[in-house]
Amino acid sequence: MRFLTDGDVGELVKPREVVEAVEEAYRLYSTGRVVMPVRSRVEAREKGGDILMMPCYIPDMNIFSLKLVTVYPGNLQRGLPTINAVVIVLDAETGVAKLVAEARALTGLRTAAATAVSVKYLARRDSEIVGIVGCGYQAVWQTRVLADMLKGVKFLAYDIDGERMKAFVKQVAGEGIDIQAAGSAEDLVRKSDIVVTVTTSKTPVIFDSWVRDGTHISAIGGYTPEMVEIDPRLTARAKLVVDSREAVKEEAGDILQPIKMGLMTFNHIHAEIGEVVAGLKPGRENDREITLFKSVGLAVQDAAASKILLEKTL
Repeated sequence: MRFLTDGDVGELVKPREVVEAVEEAYRLYSTGRVVMPVRSRVEAREKGGDILMMPCYIPDMNIFSLKLVTVYPGNLQRGLPTINAVVIVLDAETGVAKLVAEARALTGLRTAAATAVSVKYLARRDSEIVGIVGCGYQAVWQTRVLADMLKGVKFLAYDIDGERMKAFVKQVAGEGIDIQAAGSAEDLVRKSDIVVTVTTSKTPVIFDSWVRDGTHISAIGGYTPEMVEIDPRLTARAKLVVDSREAVKEEAGDILQPIKMGLMTFNHIHAEIGEVVAGLKPGRENDREITLFKSVGLAVQDAAASKILLEKTL
């Protein structure tokens, strides 16, 4: 059995490989060809953290994975990463464990790949500016993967923590990516064609009045009923695509809150992204639509990325 560090994962896997694998995994999920229980969440209330368990079996890919991921926002004050994770990969034929890997990089890659898939099907083709709201670890991967996918685009970044924003911009610019800090979240949103929210906020970080026609938003930070990154009025008027109807009904505050407020119902969900990939539902249909992809993160993404790792280490 092999053990891989985050550094190994970053060296072994190319962003485009993960985007393609996640795209296919979404298609298989939405066409009923994946066994994936709803994510189990253990809330460590006295510690201010969450422990998540995410199993998935994809018969078509002959892969089973189990990811354990923790989210402890208070770690920032301790000088530790907010998100930590490990993935266990089994041989689906025998049930024998083949691989254990640190999964911060894997989670970063597969989450950014989800945004990339949403951009492929829901963003305008002429998009030139991508805004990143939230400048933590995940934002680095979002920027790397989108820069690889969208050649020539420019990035704007904003975070309520000015020092973290400056450090993020310096790091990403050092990798050769065209990026600047925005003066405010509003300034960023008004200038961007694509907006990615990467926060754990419990109050909106993007407001309806800021968003221009034709904008695509990928809201990937919130993963509990209490977390709300997007103004409920914006969610209620956007073309809403999700990663999983079942999962968002349990976990997505960005959807549960506008429903609770009477602004919409679950029927407002246009499609799962896998249905769009499979051609069962349309993606963007004109340049005026405001499209919103809400993802809470699925184990099928981890399994798809793990398949690549397993193939490269056999």
